[in-house]
Amino acid sequence: MRLWTVLALLATFFASVHAQSALLKLASQMPECSLTCFTKELPKSSCATNLTSACMCSNDELNAAVQVCAMKACTVAELLETKNVSSNGCGVPIRDNGSTFTVIGITGMVIAGIAYLLRMAASIGKGGRQISWDDATMGLVVILALPPAVFAPILVENGMGKDMWTLHPHQITNVLKYYYFGEIFYIVALGISKISILFFYLRVFPAKEFRSIIYVVMAFSVAYTIVFGIVTALQCQPVSYAWNQWDGLHEGHCNNVHLQSWVAAAVNICLDTVVMILPLKHLANLNMDLKKKLMVMAMFSVGIFVVFTSAIRLYSLVHFANSQNITWDYMEAGYWSLIEVYVSILCGCMPAHRFVFAKAWPKIKSTMGGTKKSTNASSNFSRTTDTTATTKTGTVSMKPKNGDEGDFVPLVDVETNSARAISANESSHEQKSQWIMQTSTVQVTTAEGQLAHRPDSWTTGQSPTSKEHV
Repeated sequence: MRLWTVLALLATFFASVHAQSALLKLASQMPECSLTCFTKELPKSSCATNLTSACMCSNDELNAAVQVCAMKACTVAELLETKNVSSNGCGVPIRDNGSTFTVIGITGMVIAGIAYLLRMAASIGKGGRQISWDDATMGLVVILALPPAVFAPILVENGMGKDMWTLHPHQITNVLKYYYFGEIFYIVALGISKISILFFYLRVFPAKEFRSIIYVVMAFSVAYTIVFGIVTALQCQPVSYAWNQWDGLHEGHCNNVHLQSWVAAAVNICLDTVVMILPLKHLANLNMDLKKKLMVMAMFSVGIFVVFTSAIRLYSLVHFANSQNITWDYMEAGYWSLIEVYVSILCGCMPAHRFVFAKAWPKIKSTMGGTKKSTNASSNFSRTTDTTATTKTGTVSMKPKNGDEGDFVPLVDVETNSARAISANESSHEQKSQWIMQTSTVQVTTAEGQLAHRPDSWTTGQSPTSKEHV
């Protein structure tokens, strides 16, 4: 049936000139397939004698009948167009929550980037912590988190956060395409963030048995990253079907993407939980007072925020699985995925932040006038010796005066070039749960034969460098 014929038939039901004008305008915007269904079902409804928008918008039986008919006669794009026309005609508000997605994507990435820069700042200058595999892998996580952050405003520009029927077909395709690539970056970034934390455990825990457990958990994390990364990338065949299938005009097949998402999220939460609780038993056995022990355990337990975020994202997948409005329903799962990656970066960098703040706090406190410099700290420690005496030089490893054990680095033997030098620690890797923050190198000069008997004769000078022992 031609469109003008349908319009003519519809016009015969109009009771007034005003109603005829409004309904004709609405009908002219509808696809022909849905308009045919409307004219077919309208005479059967109670609105046949009450041709007003109020009646037709509120008549659930009429709308359900038109929908069933249109789903058989129209394409997906035509159905969405019909939904948009009817929503506008009935005065349904236009929703747009895309700004939330953009703010979370960009702000979260900036915060995560700053967290990583602070982490690396702990390795700058003399006395900085040594760069290791945990730093490198966390840097890779930051790089992988960057594309989804860039995708956020692009997704919003194409309609993320809006109702699907208010968009053009190419916008829906673009949203699904960028969402697909974002999923891959998300899965890989999460997996590597766990590997980074496990590398950090290897850095600070010397016990062989515990290190073996760490390697096993790391193997599971690597397997998770590879398996779900590949499965996510190849969820549809052909790959482009992942973002083209929505219109019903393309051929292909996909895995059960929703079941796949649930399984990946569940495995991820299990791994996060294991990584979080892994070191707690060893930390509980540390030889320190209860207050410090609880502070240490709390810092290593910040992964609870990652688990919490993962659980919220898992809940959001309920809407994801049953969505009939992709660009609106996918947004919640999308921004929780972004938050989960950013929180993983923040939690993974926090131990290094402790090192940075421990170094910076004395300077900050001094600048604020909180402390006074001592000018005679070493006046009672040194005494000039006989200038004719033969001297010996040694190296002493000294623990910081304030007893700060916050960096949790095992003690190691300190080398000396004198047989009579003093060693501050011996075979510390064999002594369980013994930790310091850093050691300072002190040069000791003494007269021959006096090193062991006259400590008041030592002339000392602190080395300009400090070394973190890992």
